[in-house]
Amino acid sequence: MKHIKLFEQFINEAYSSDKVKDDIVKLFIKAGFNDPVIGSRSISVKLPNDTKKAPPEIVKLEKEIKKWAKSNDGVLTTKTAVGYSSGNDFSVMIASGSARVGKAYHKTARKNAEAILKNGMSAREANGHSDTFGSGLSGSNSTEQLYRATFAVTSIGAARKLDQYFDFGDDPVILEINGKGYGWMPDPLMPPDMKSVFTYNDIKAEDIKIKE
Repeated sequence: MKHIKLFEQFINEAYSSDKVKDDIVKLFIKAGFNDPVIGSRSISVKLPNDTKKAPPEIVKLEKEIKKWAKSNDGVLTTKTAVGYSSGNDFSVMIASGSARVGKAYHKTARKNAEAILKNGMSAREANGHSDTFGSGLSGSNSTEQLYRATFAVTSIGAARKLDQYFDFGDDPVILEINGKGYGWMPDPLMPPDMKSVFTYNDIKAEDIKIKE
């Protein structure tokens, strides 16, 4: 007797975090880093204490990862942390996990809403995660986002608070998305209380309406 797969399982089969990790680890090894640290959603390599700038082999590795990310889903960010007395490293964050989403909410400028309601939402680059990016109080912490996706939050309350992180102009609107039928993952670049999610899928226009 054949088992019938859940629709969510079918959608998520298109993306495999394990395969992404395997591919990225191979790039680390090819660049000469034979023993990278592999976490649940990251791959990293330690750099010597007091490293002032990214070594040439790290620069080359990052270029290879960016090249890979242009034609594959799965790499969220690369981060080079140098200039510290200790704790310098290069790391790659991998998309991992899944989120069950019924309704989702996306905030945007009203001028964008008409086109979205007509054409749907296309995957795009993430922007403005200001709490995650930029330099620390010391050293240099350079993070680059490499993924294109459709972003949302899973509660109307969180959608109302998105102004704390992004500038939507003077007349923003909140769009409600019927999230069923799309493969969603948690967005680790936003604070956990925002319950932010993303999907590599484009959202159909018929699944979107203005909430407020």
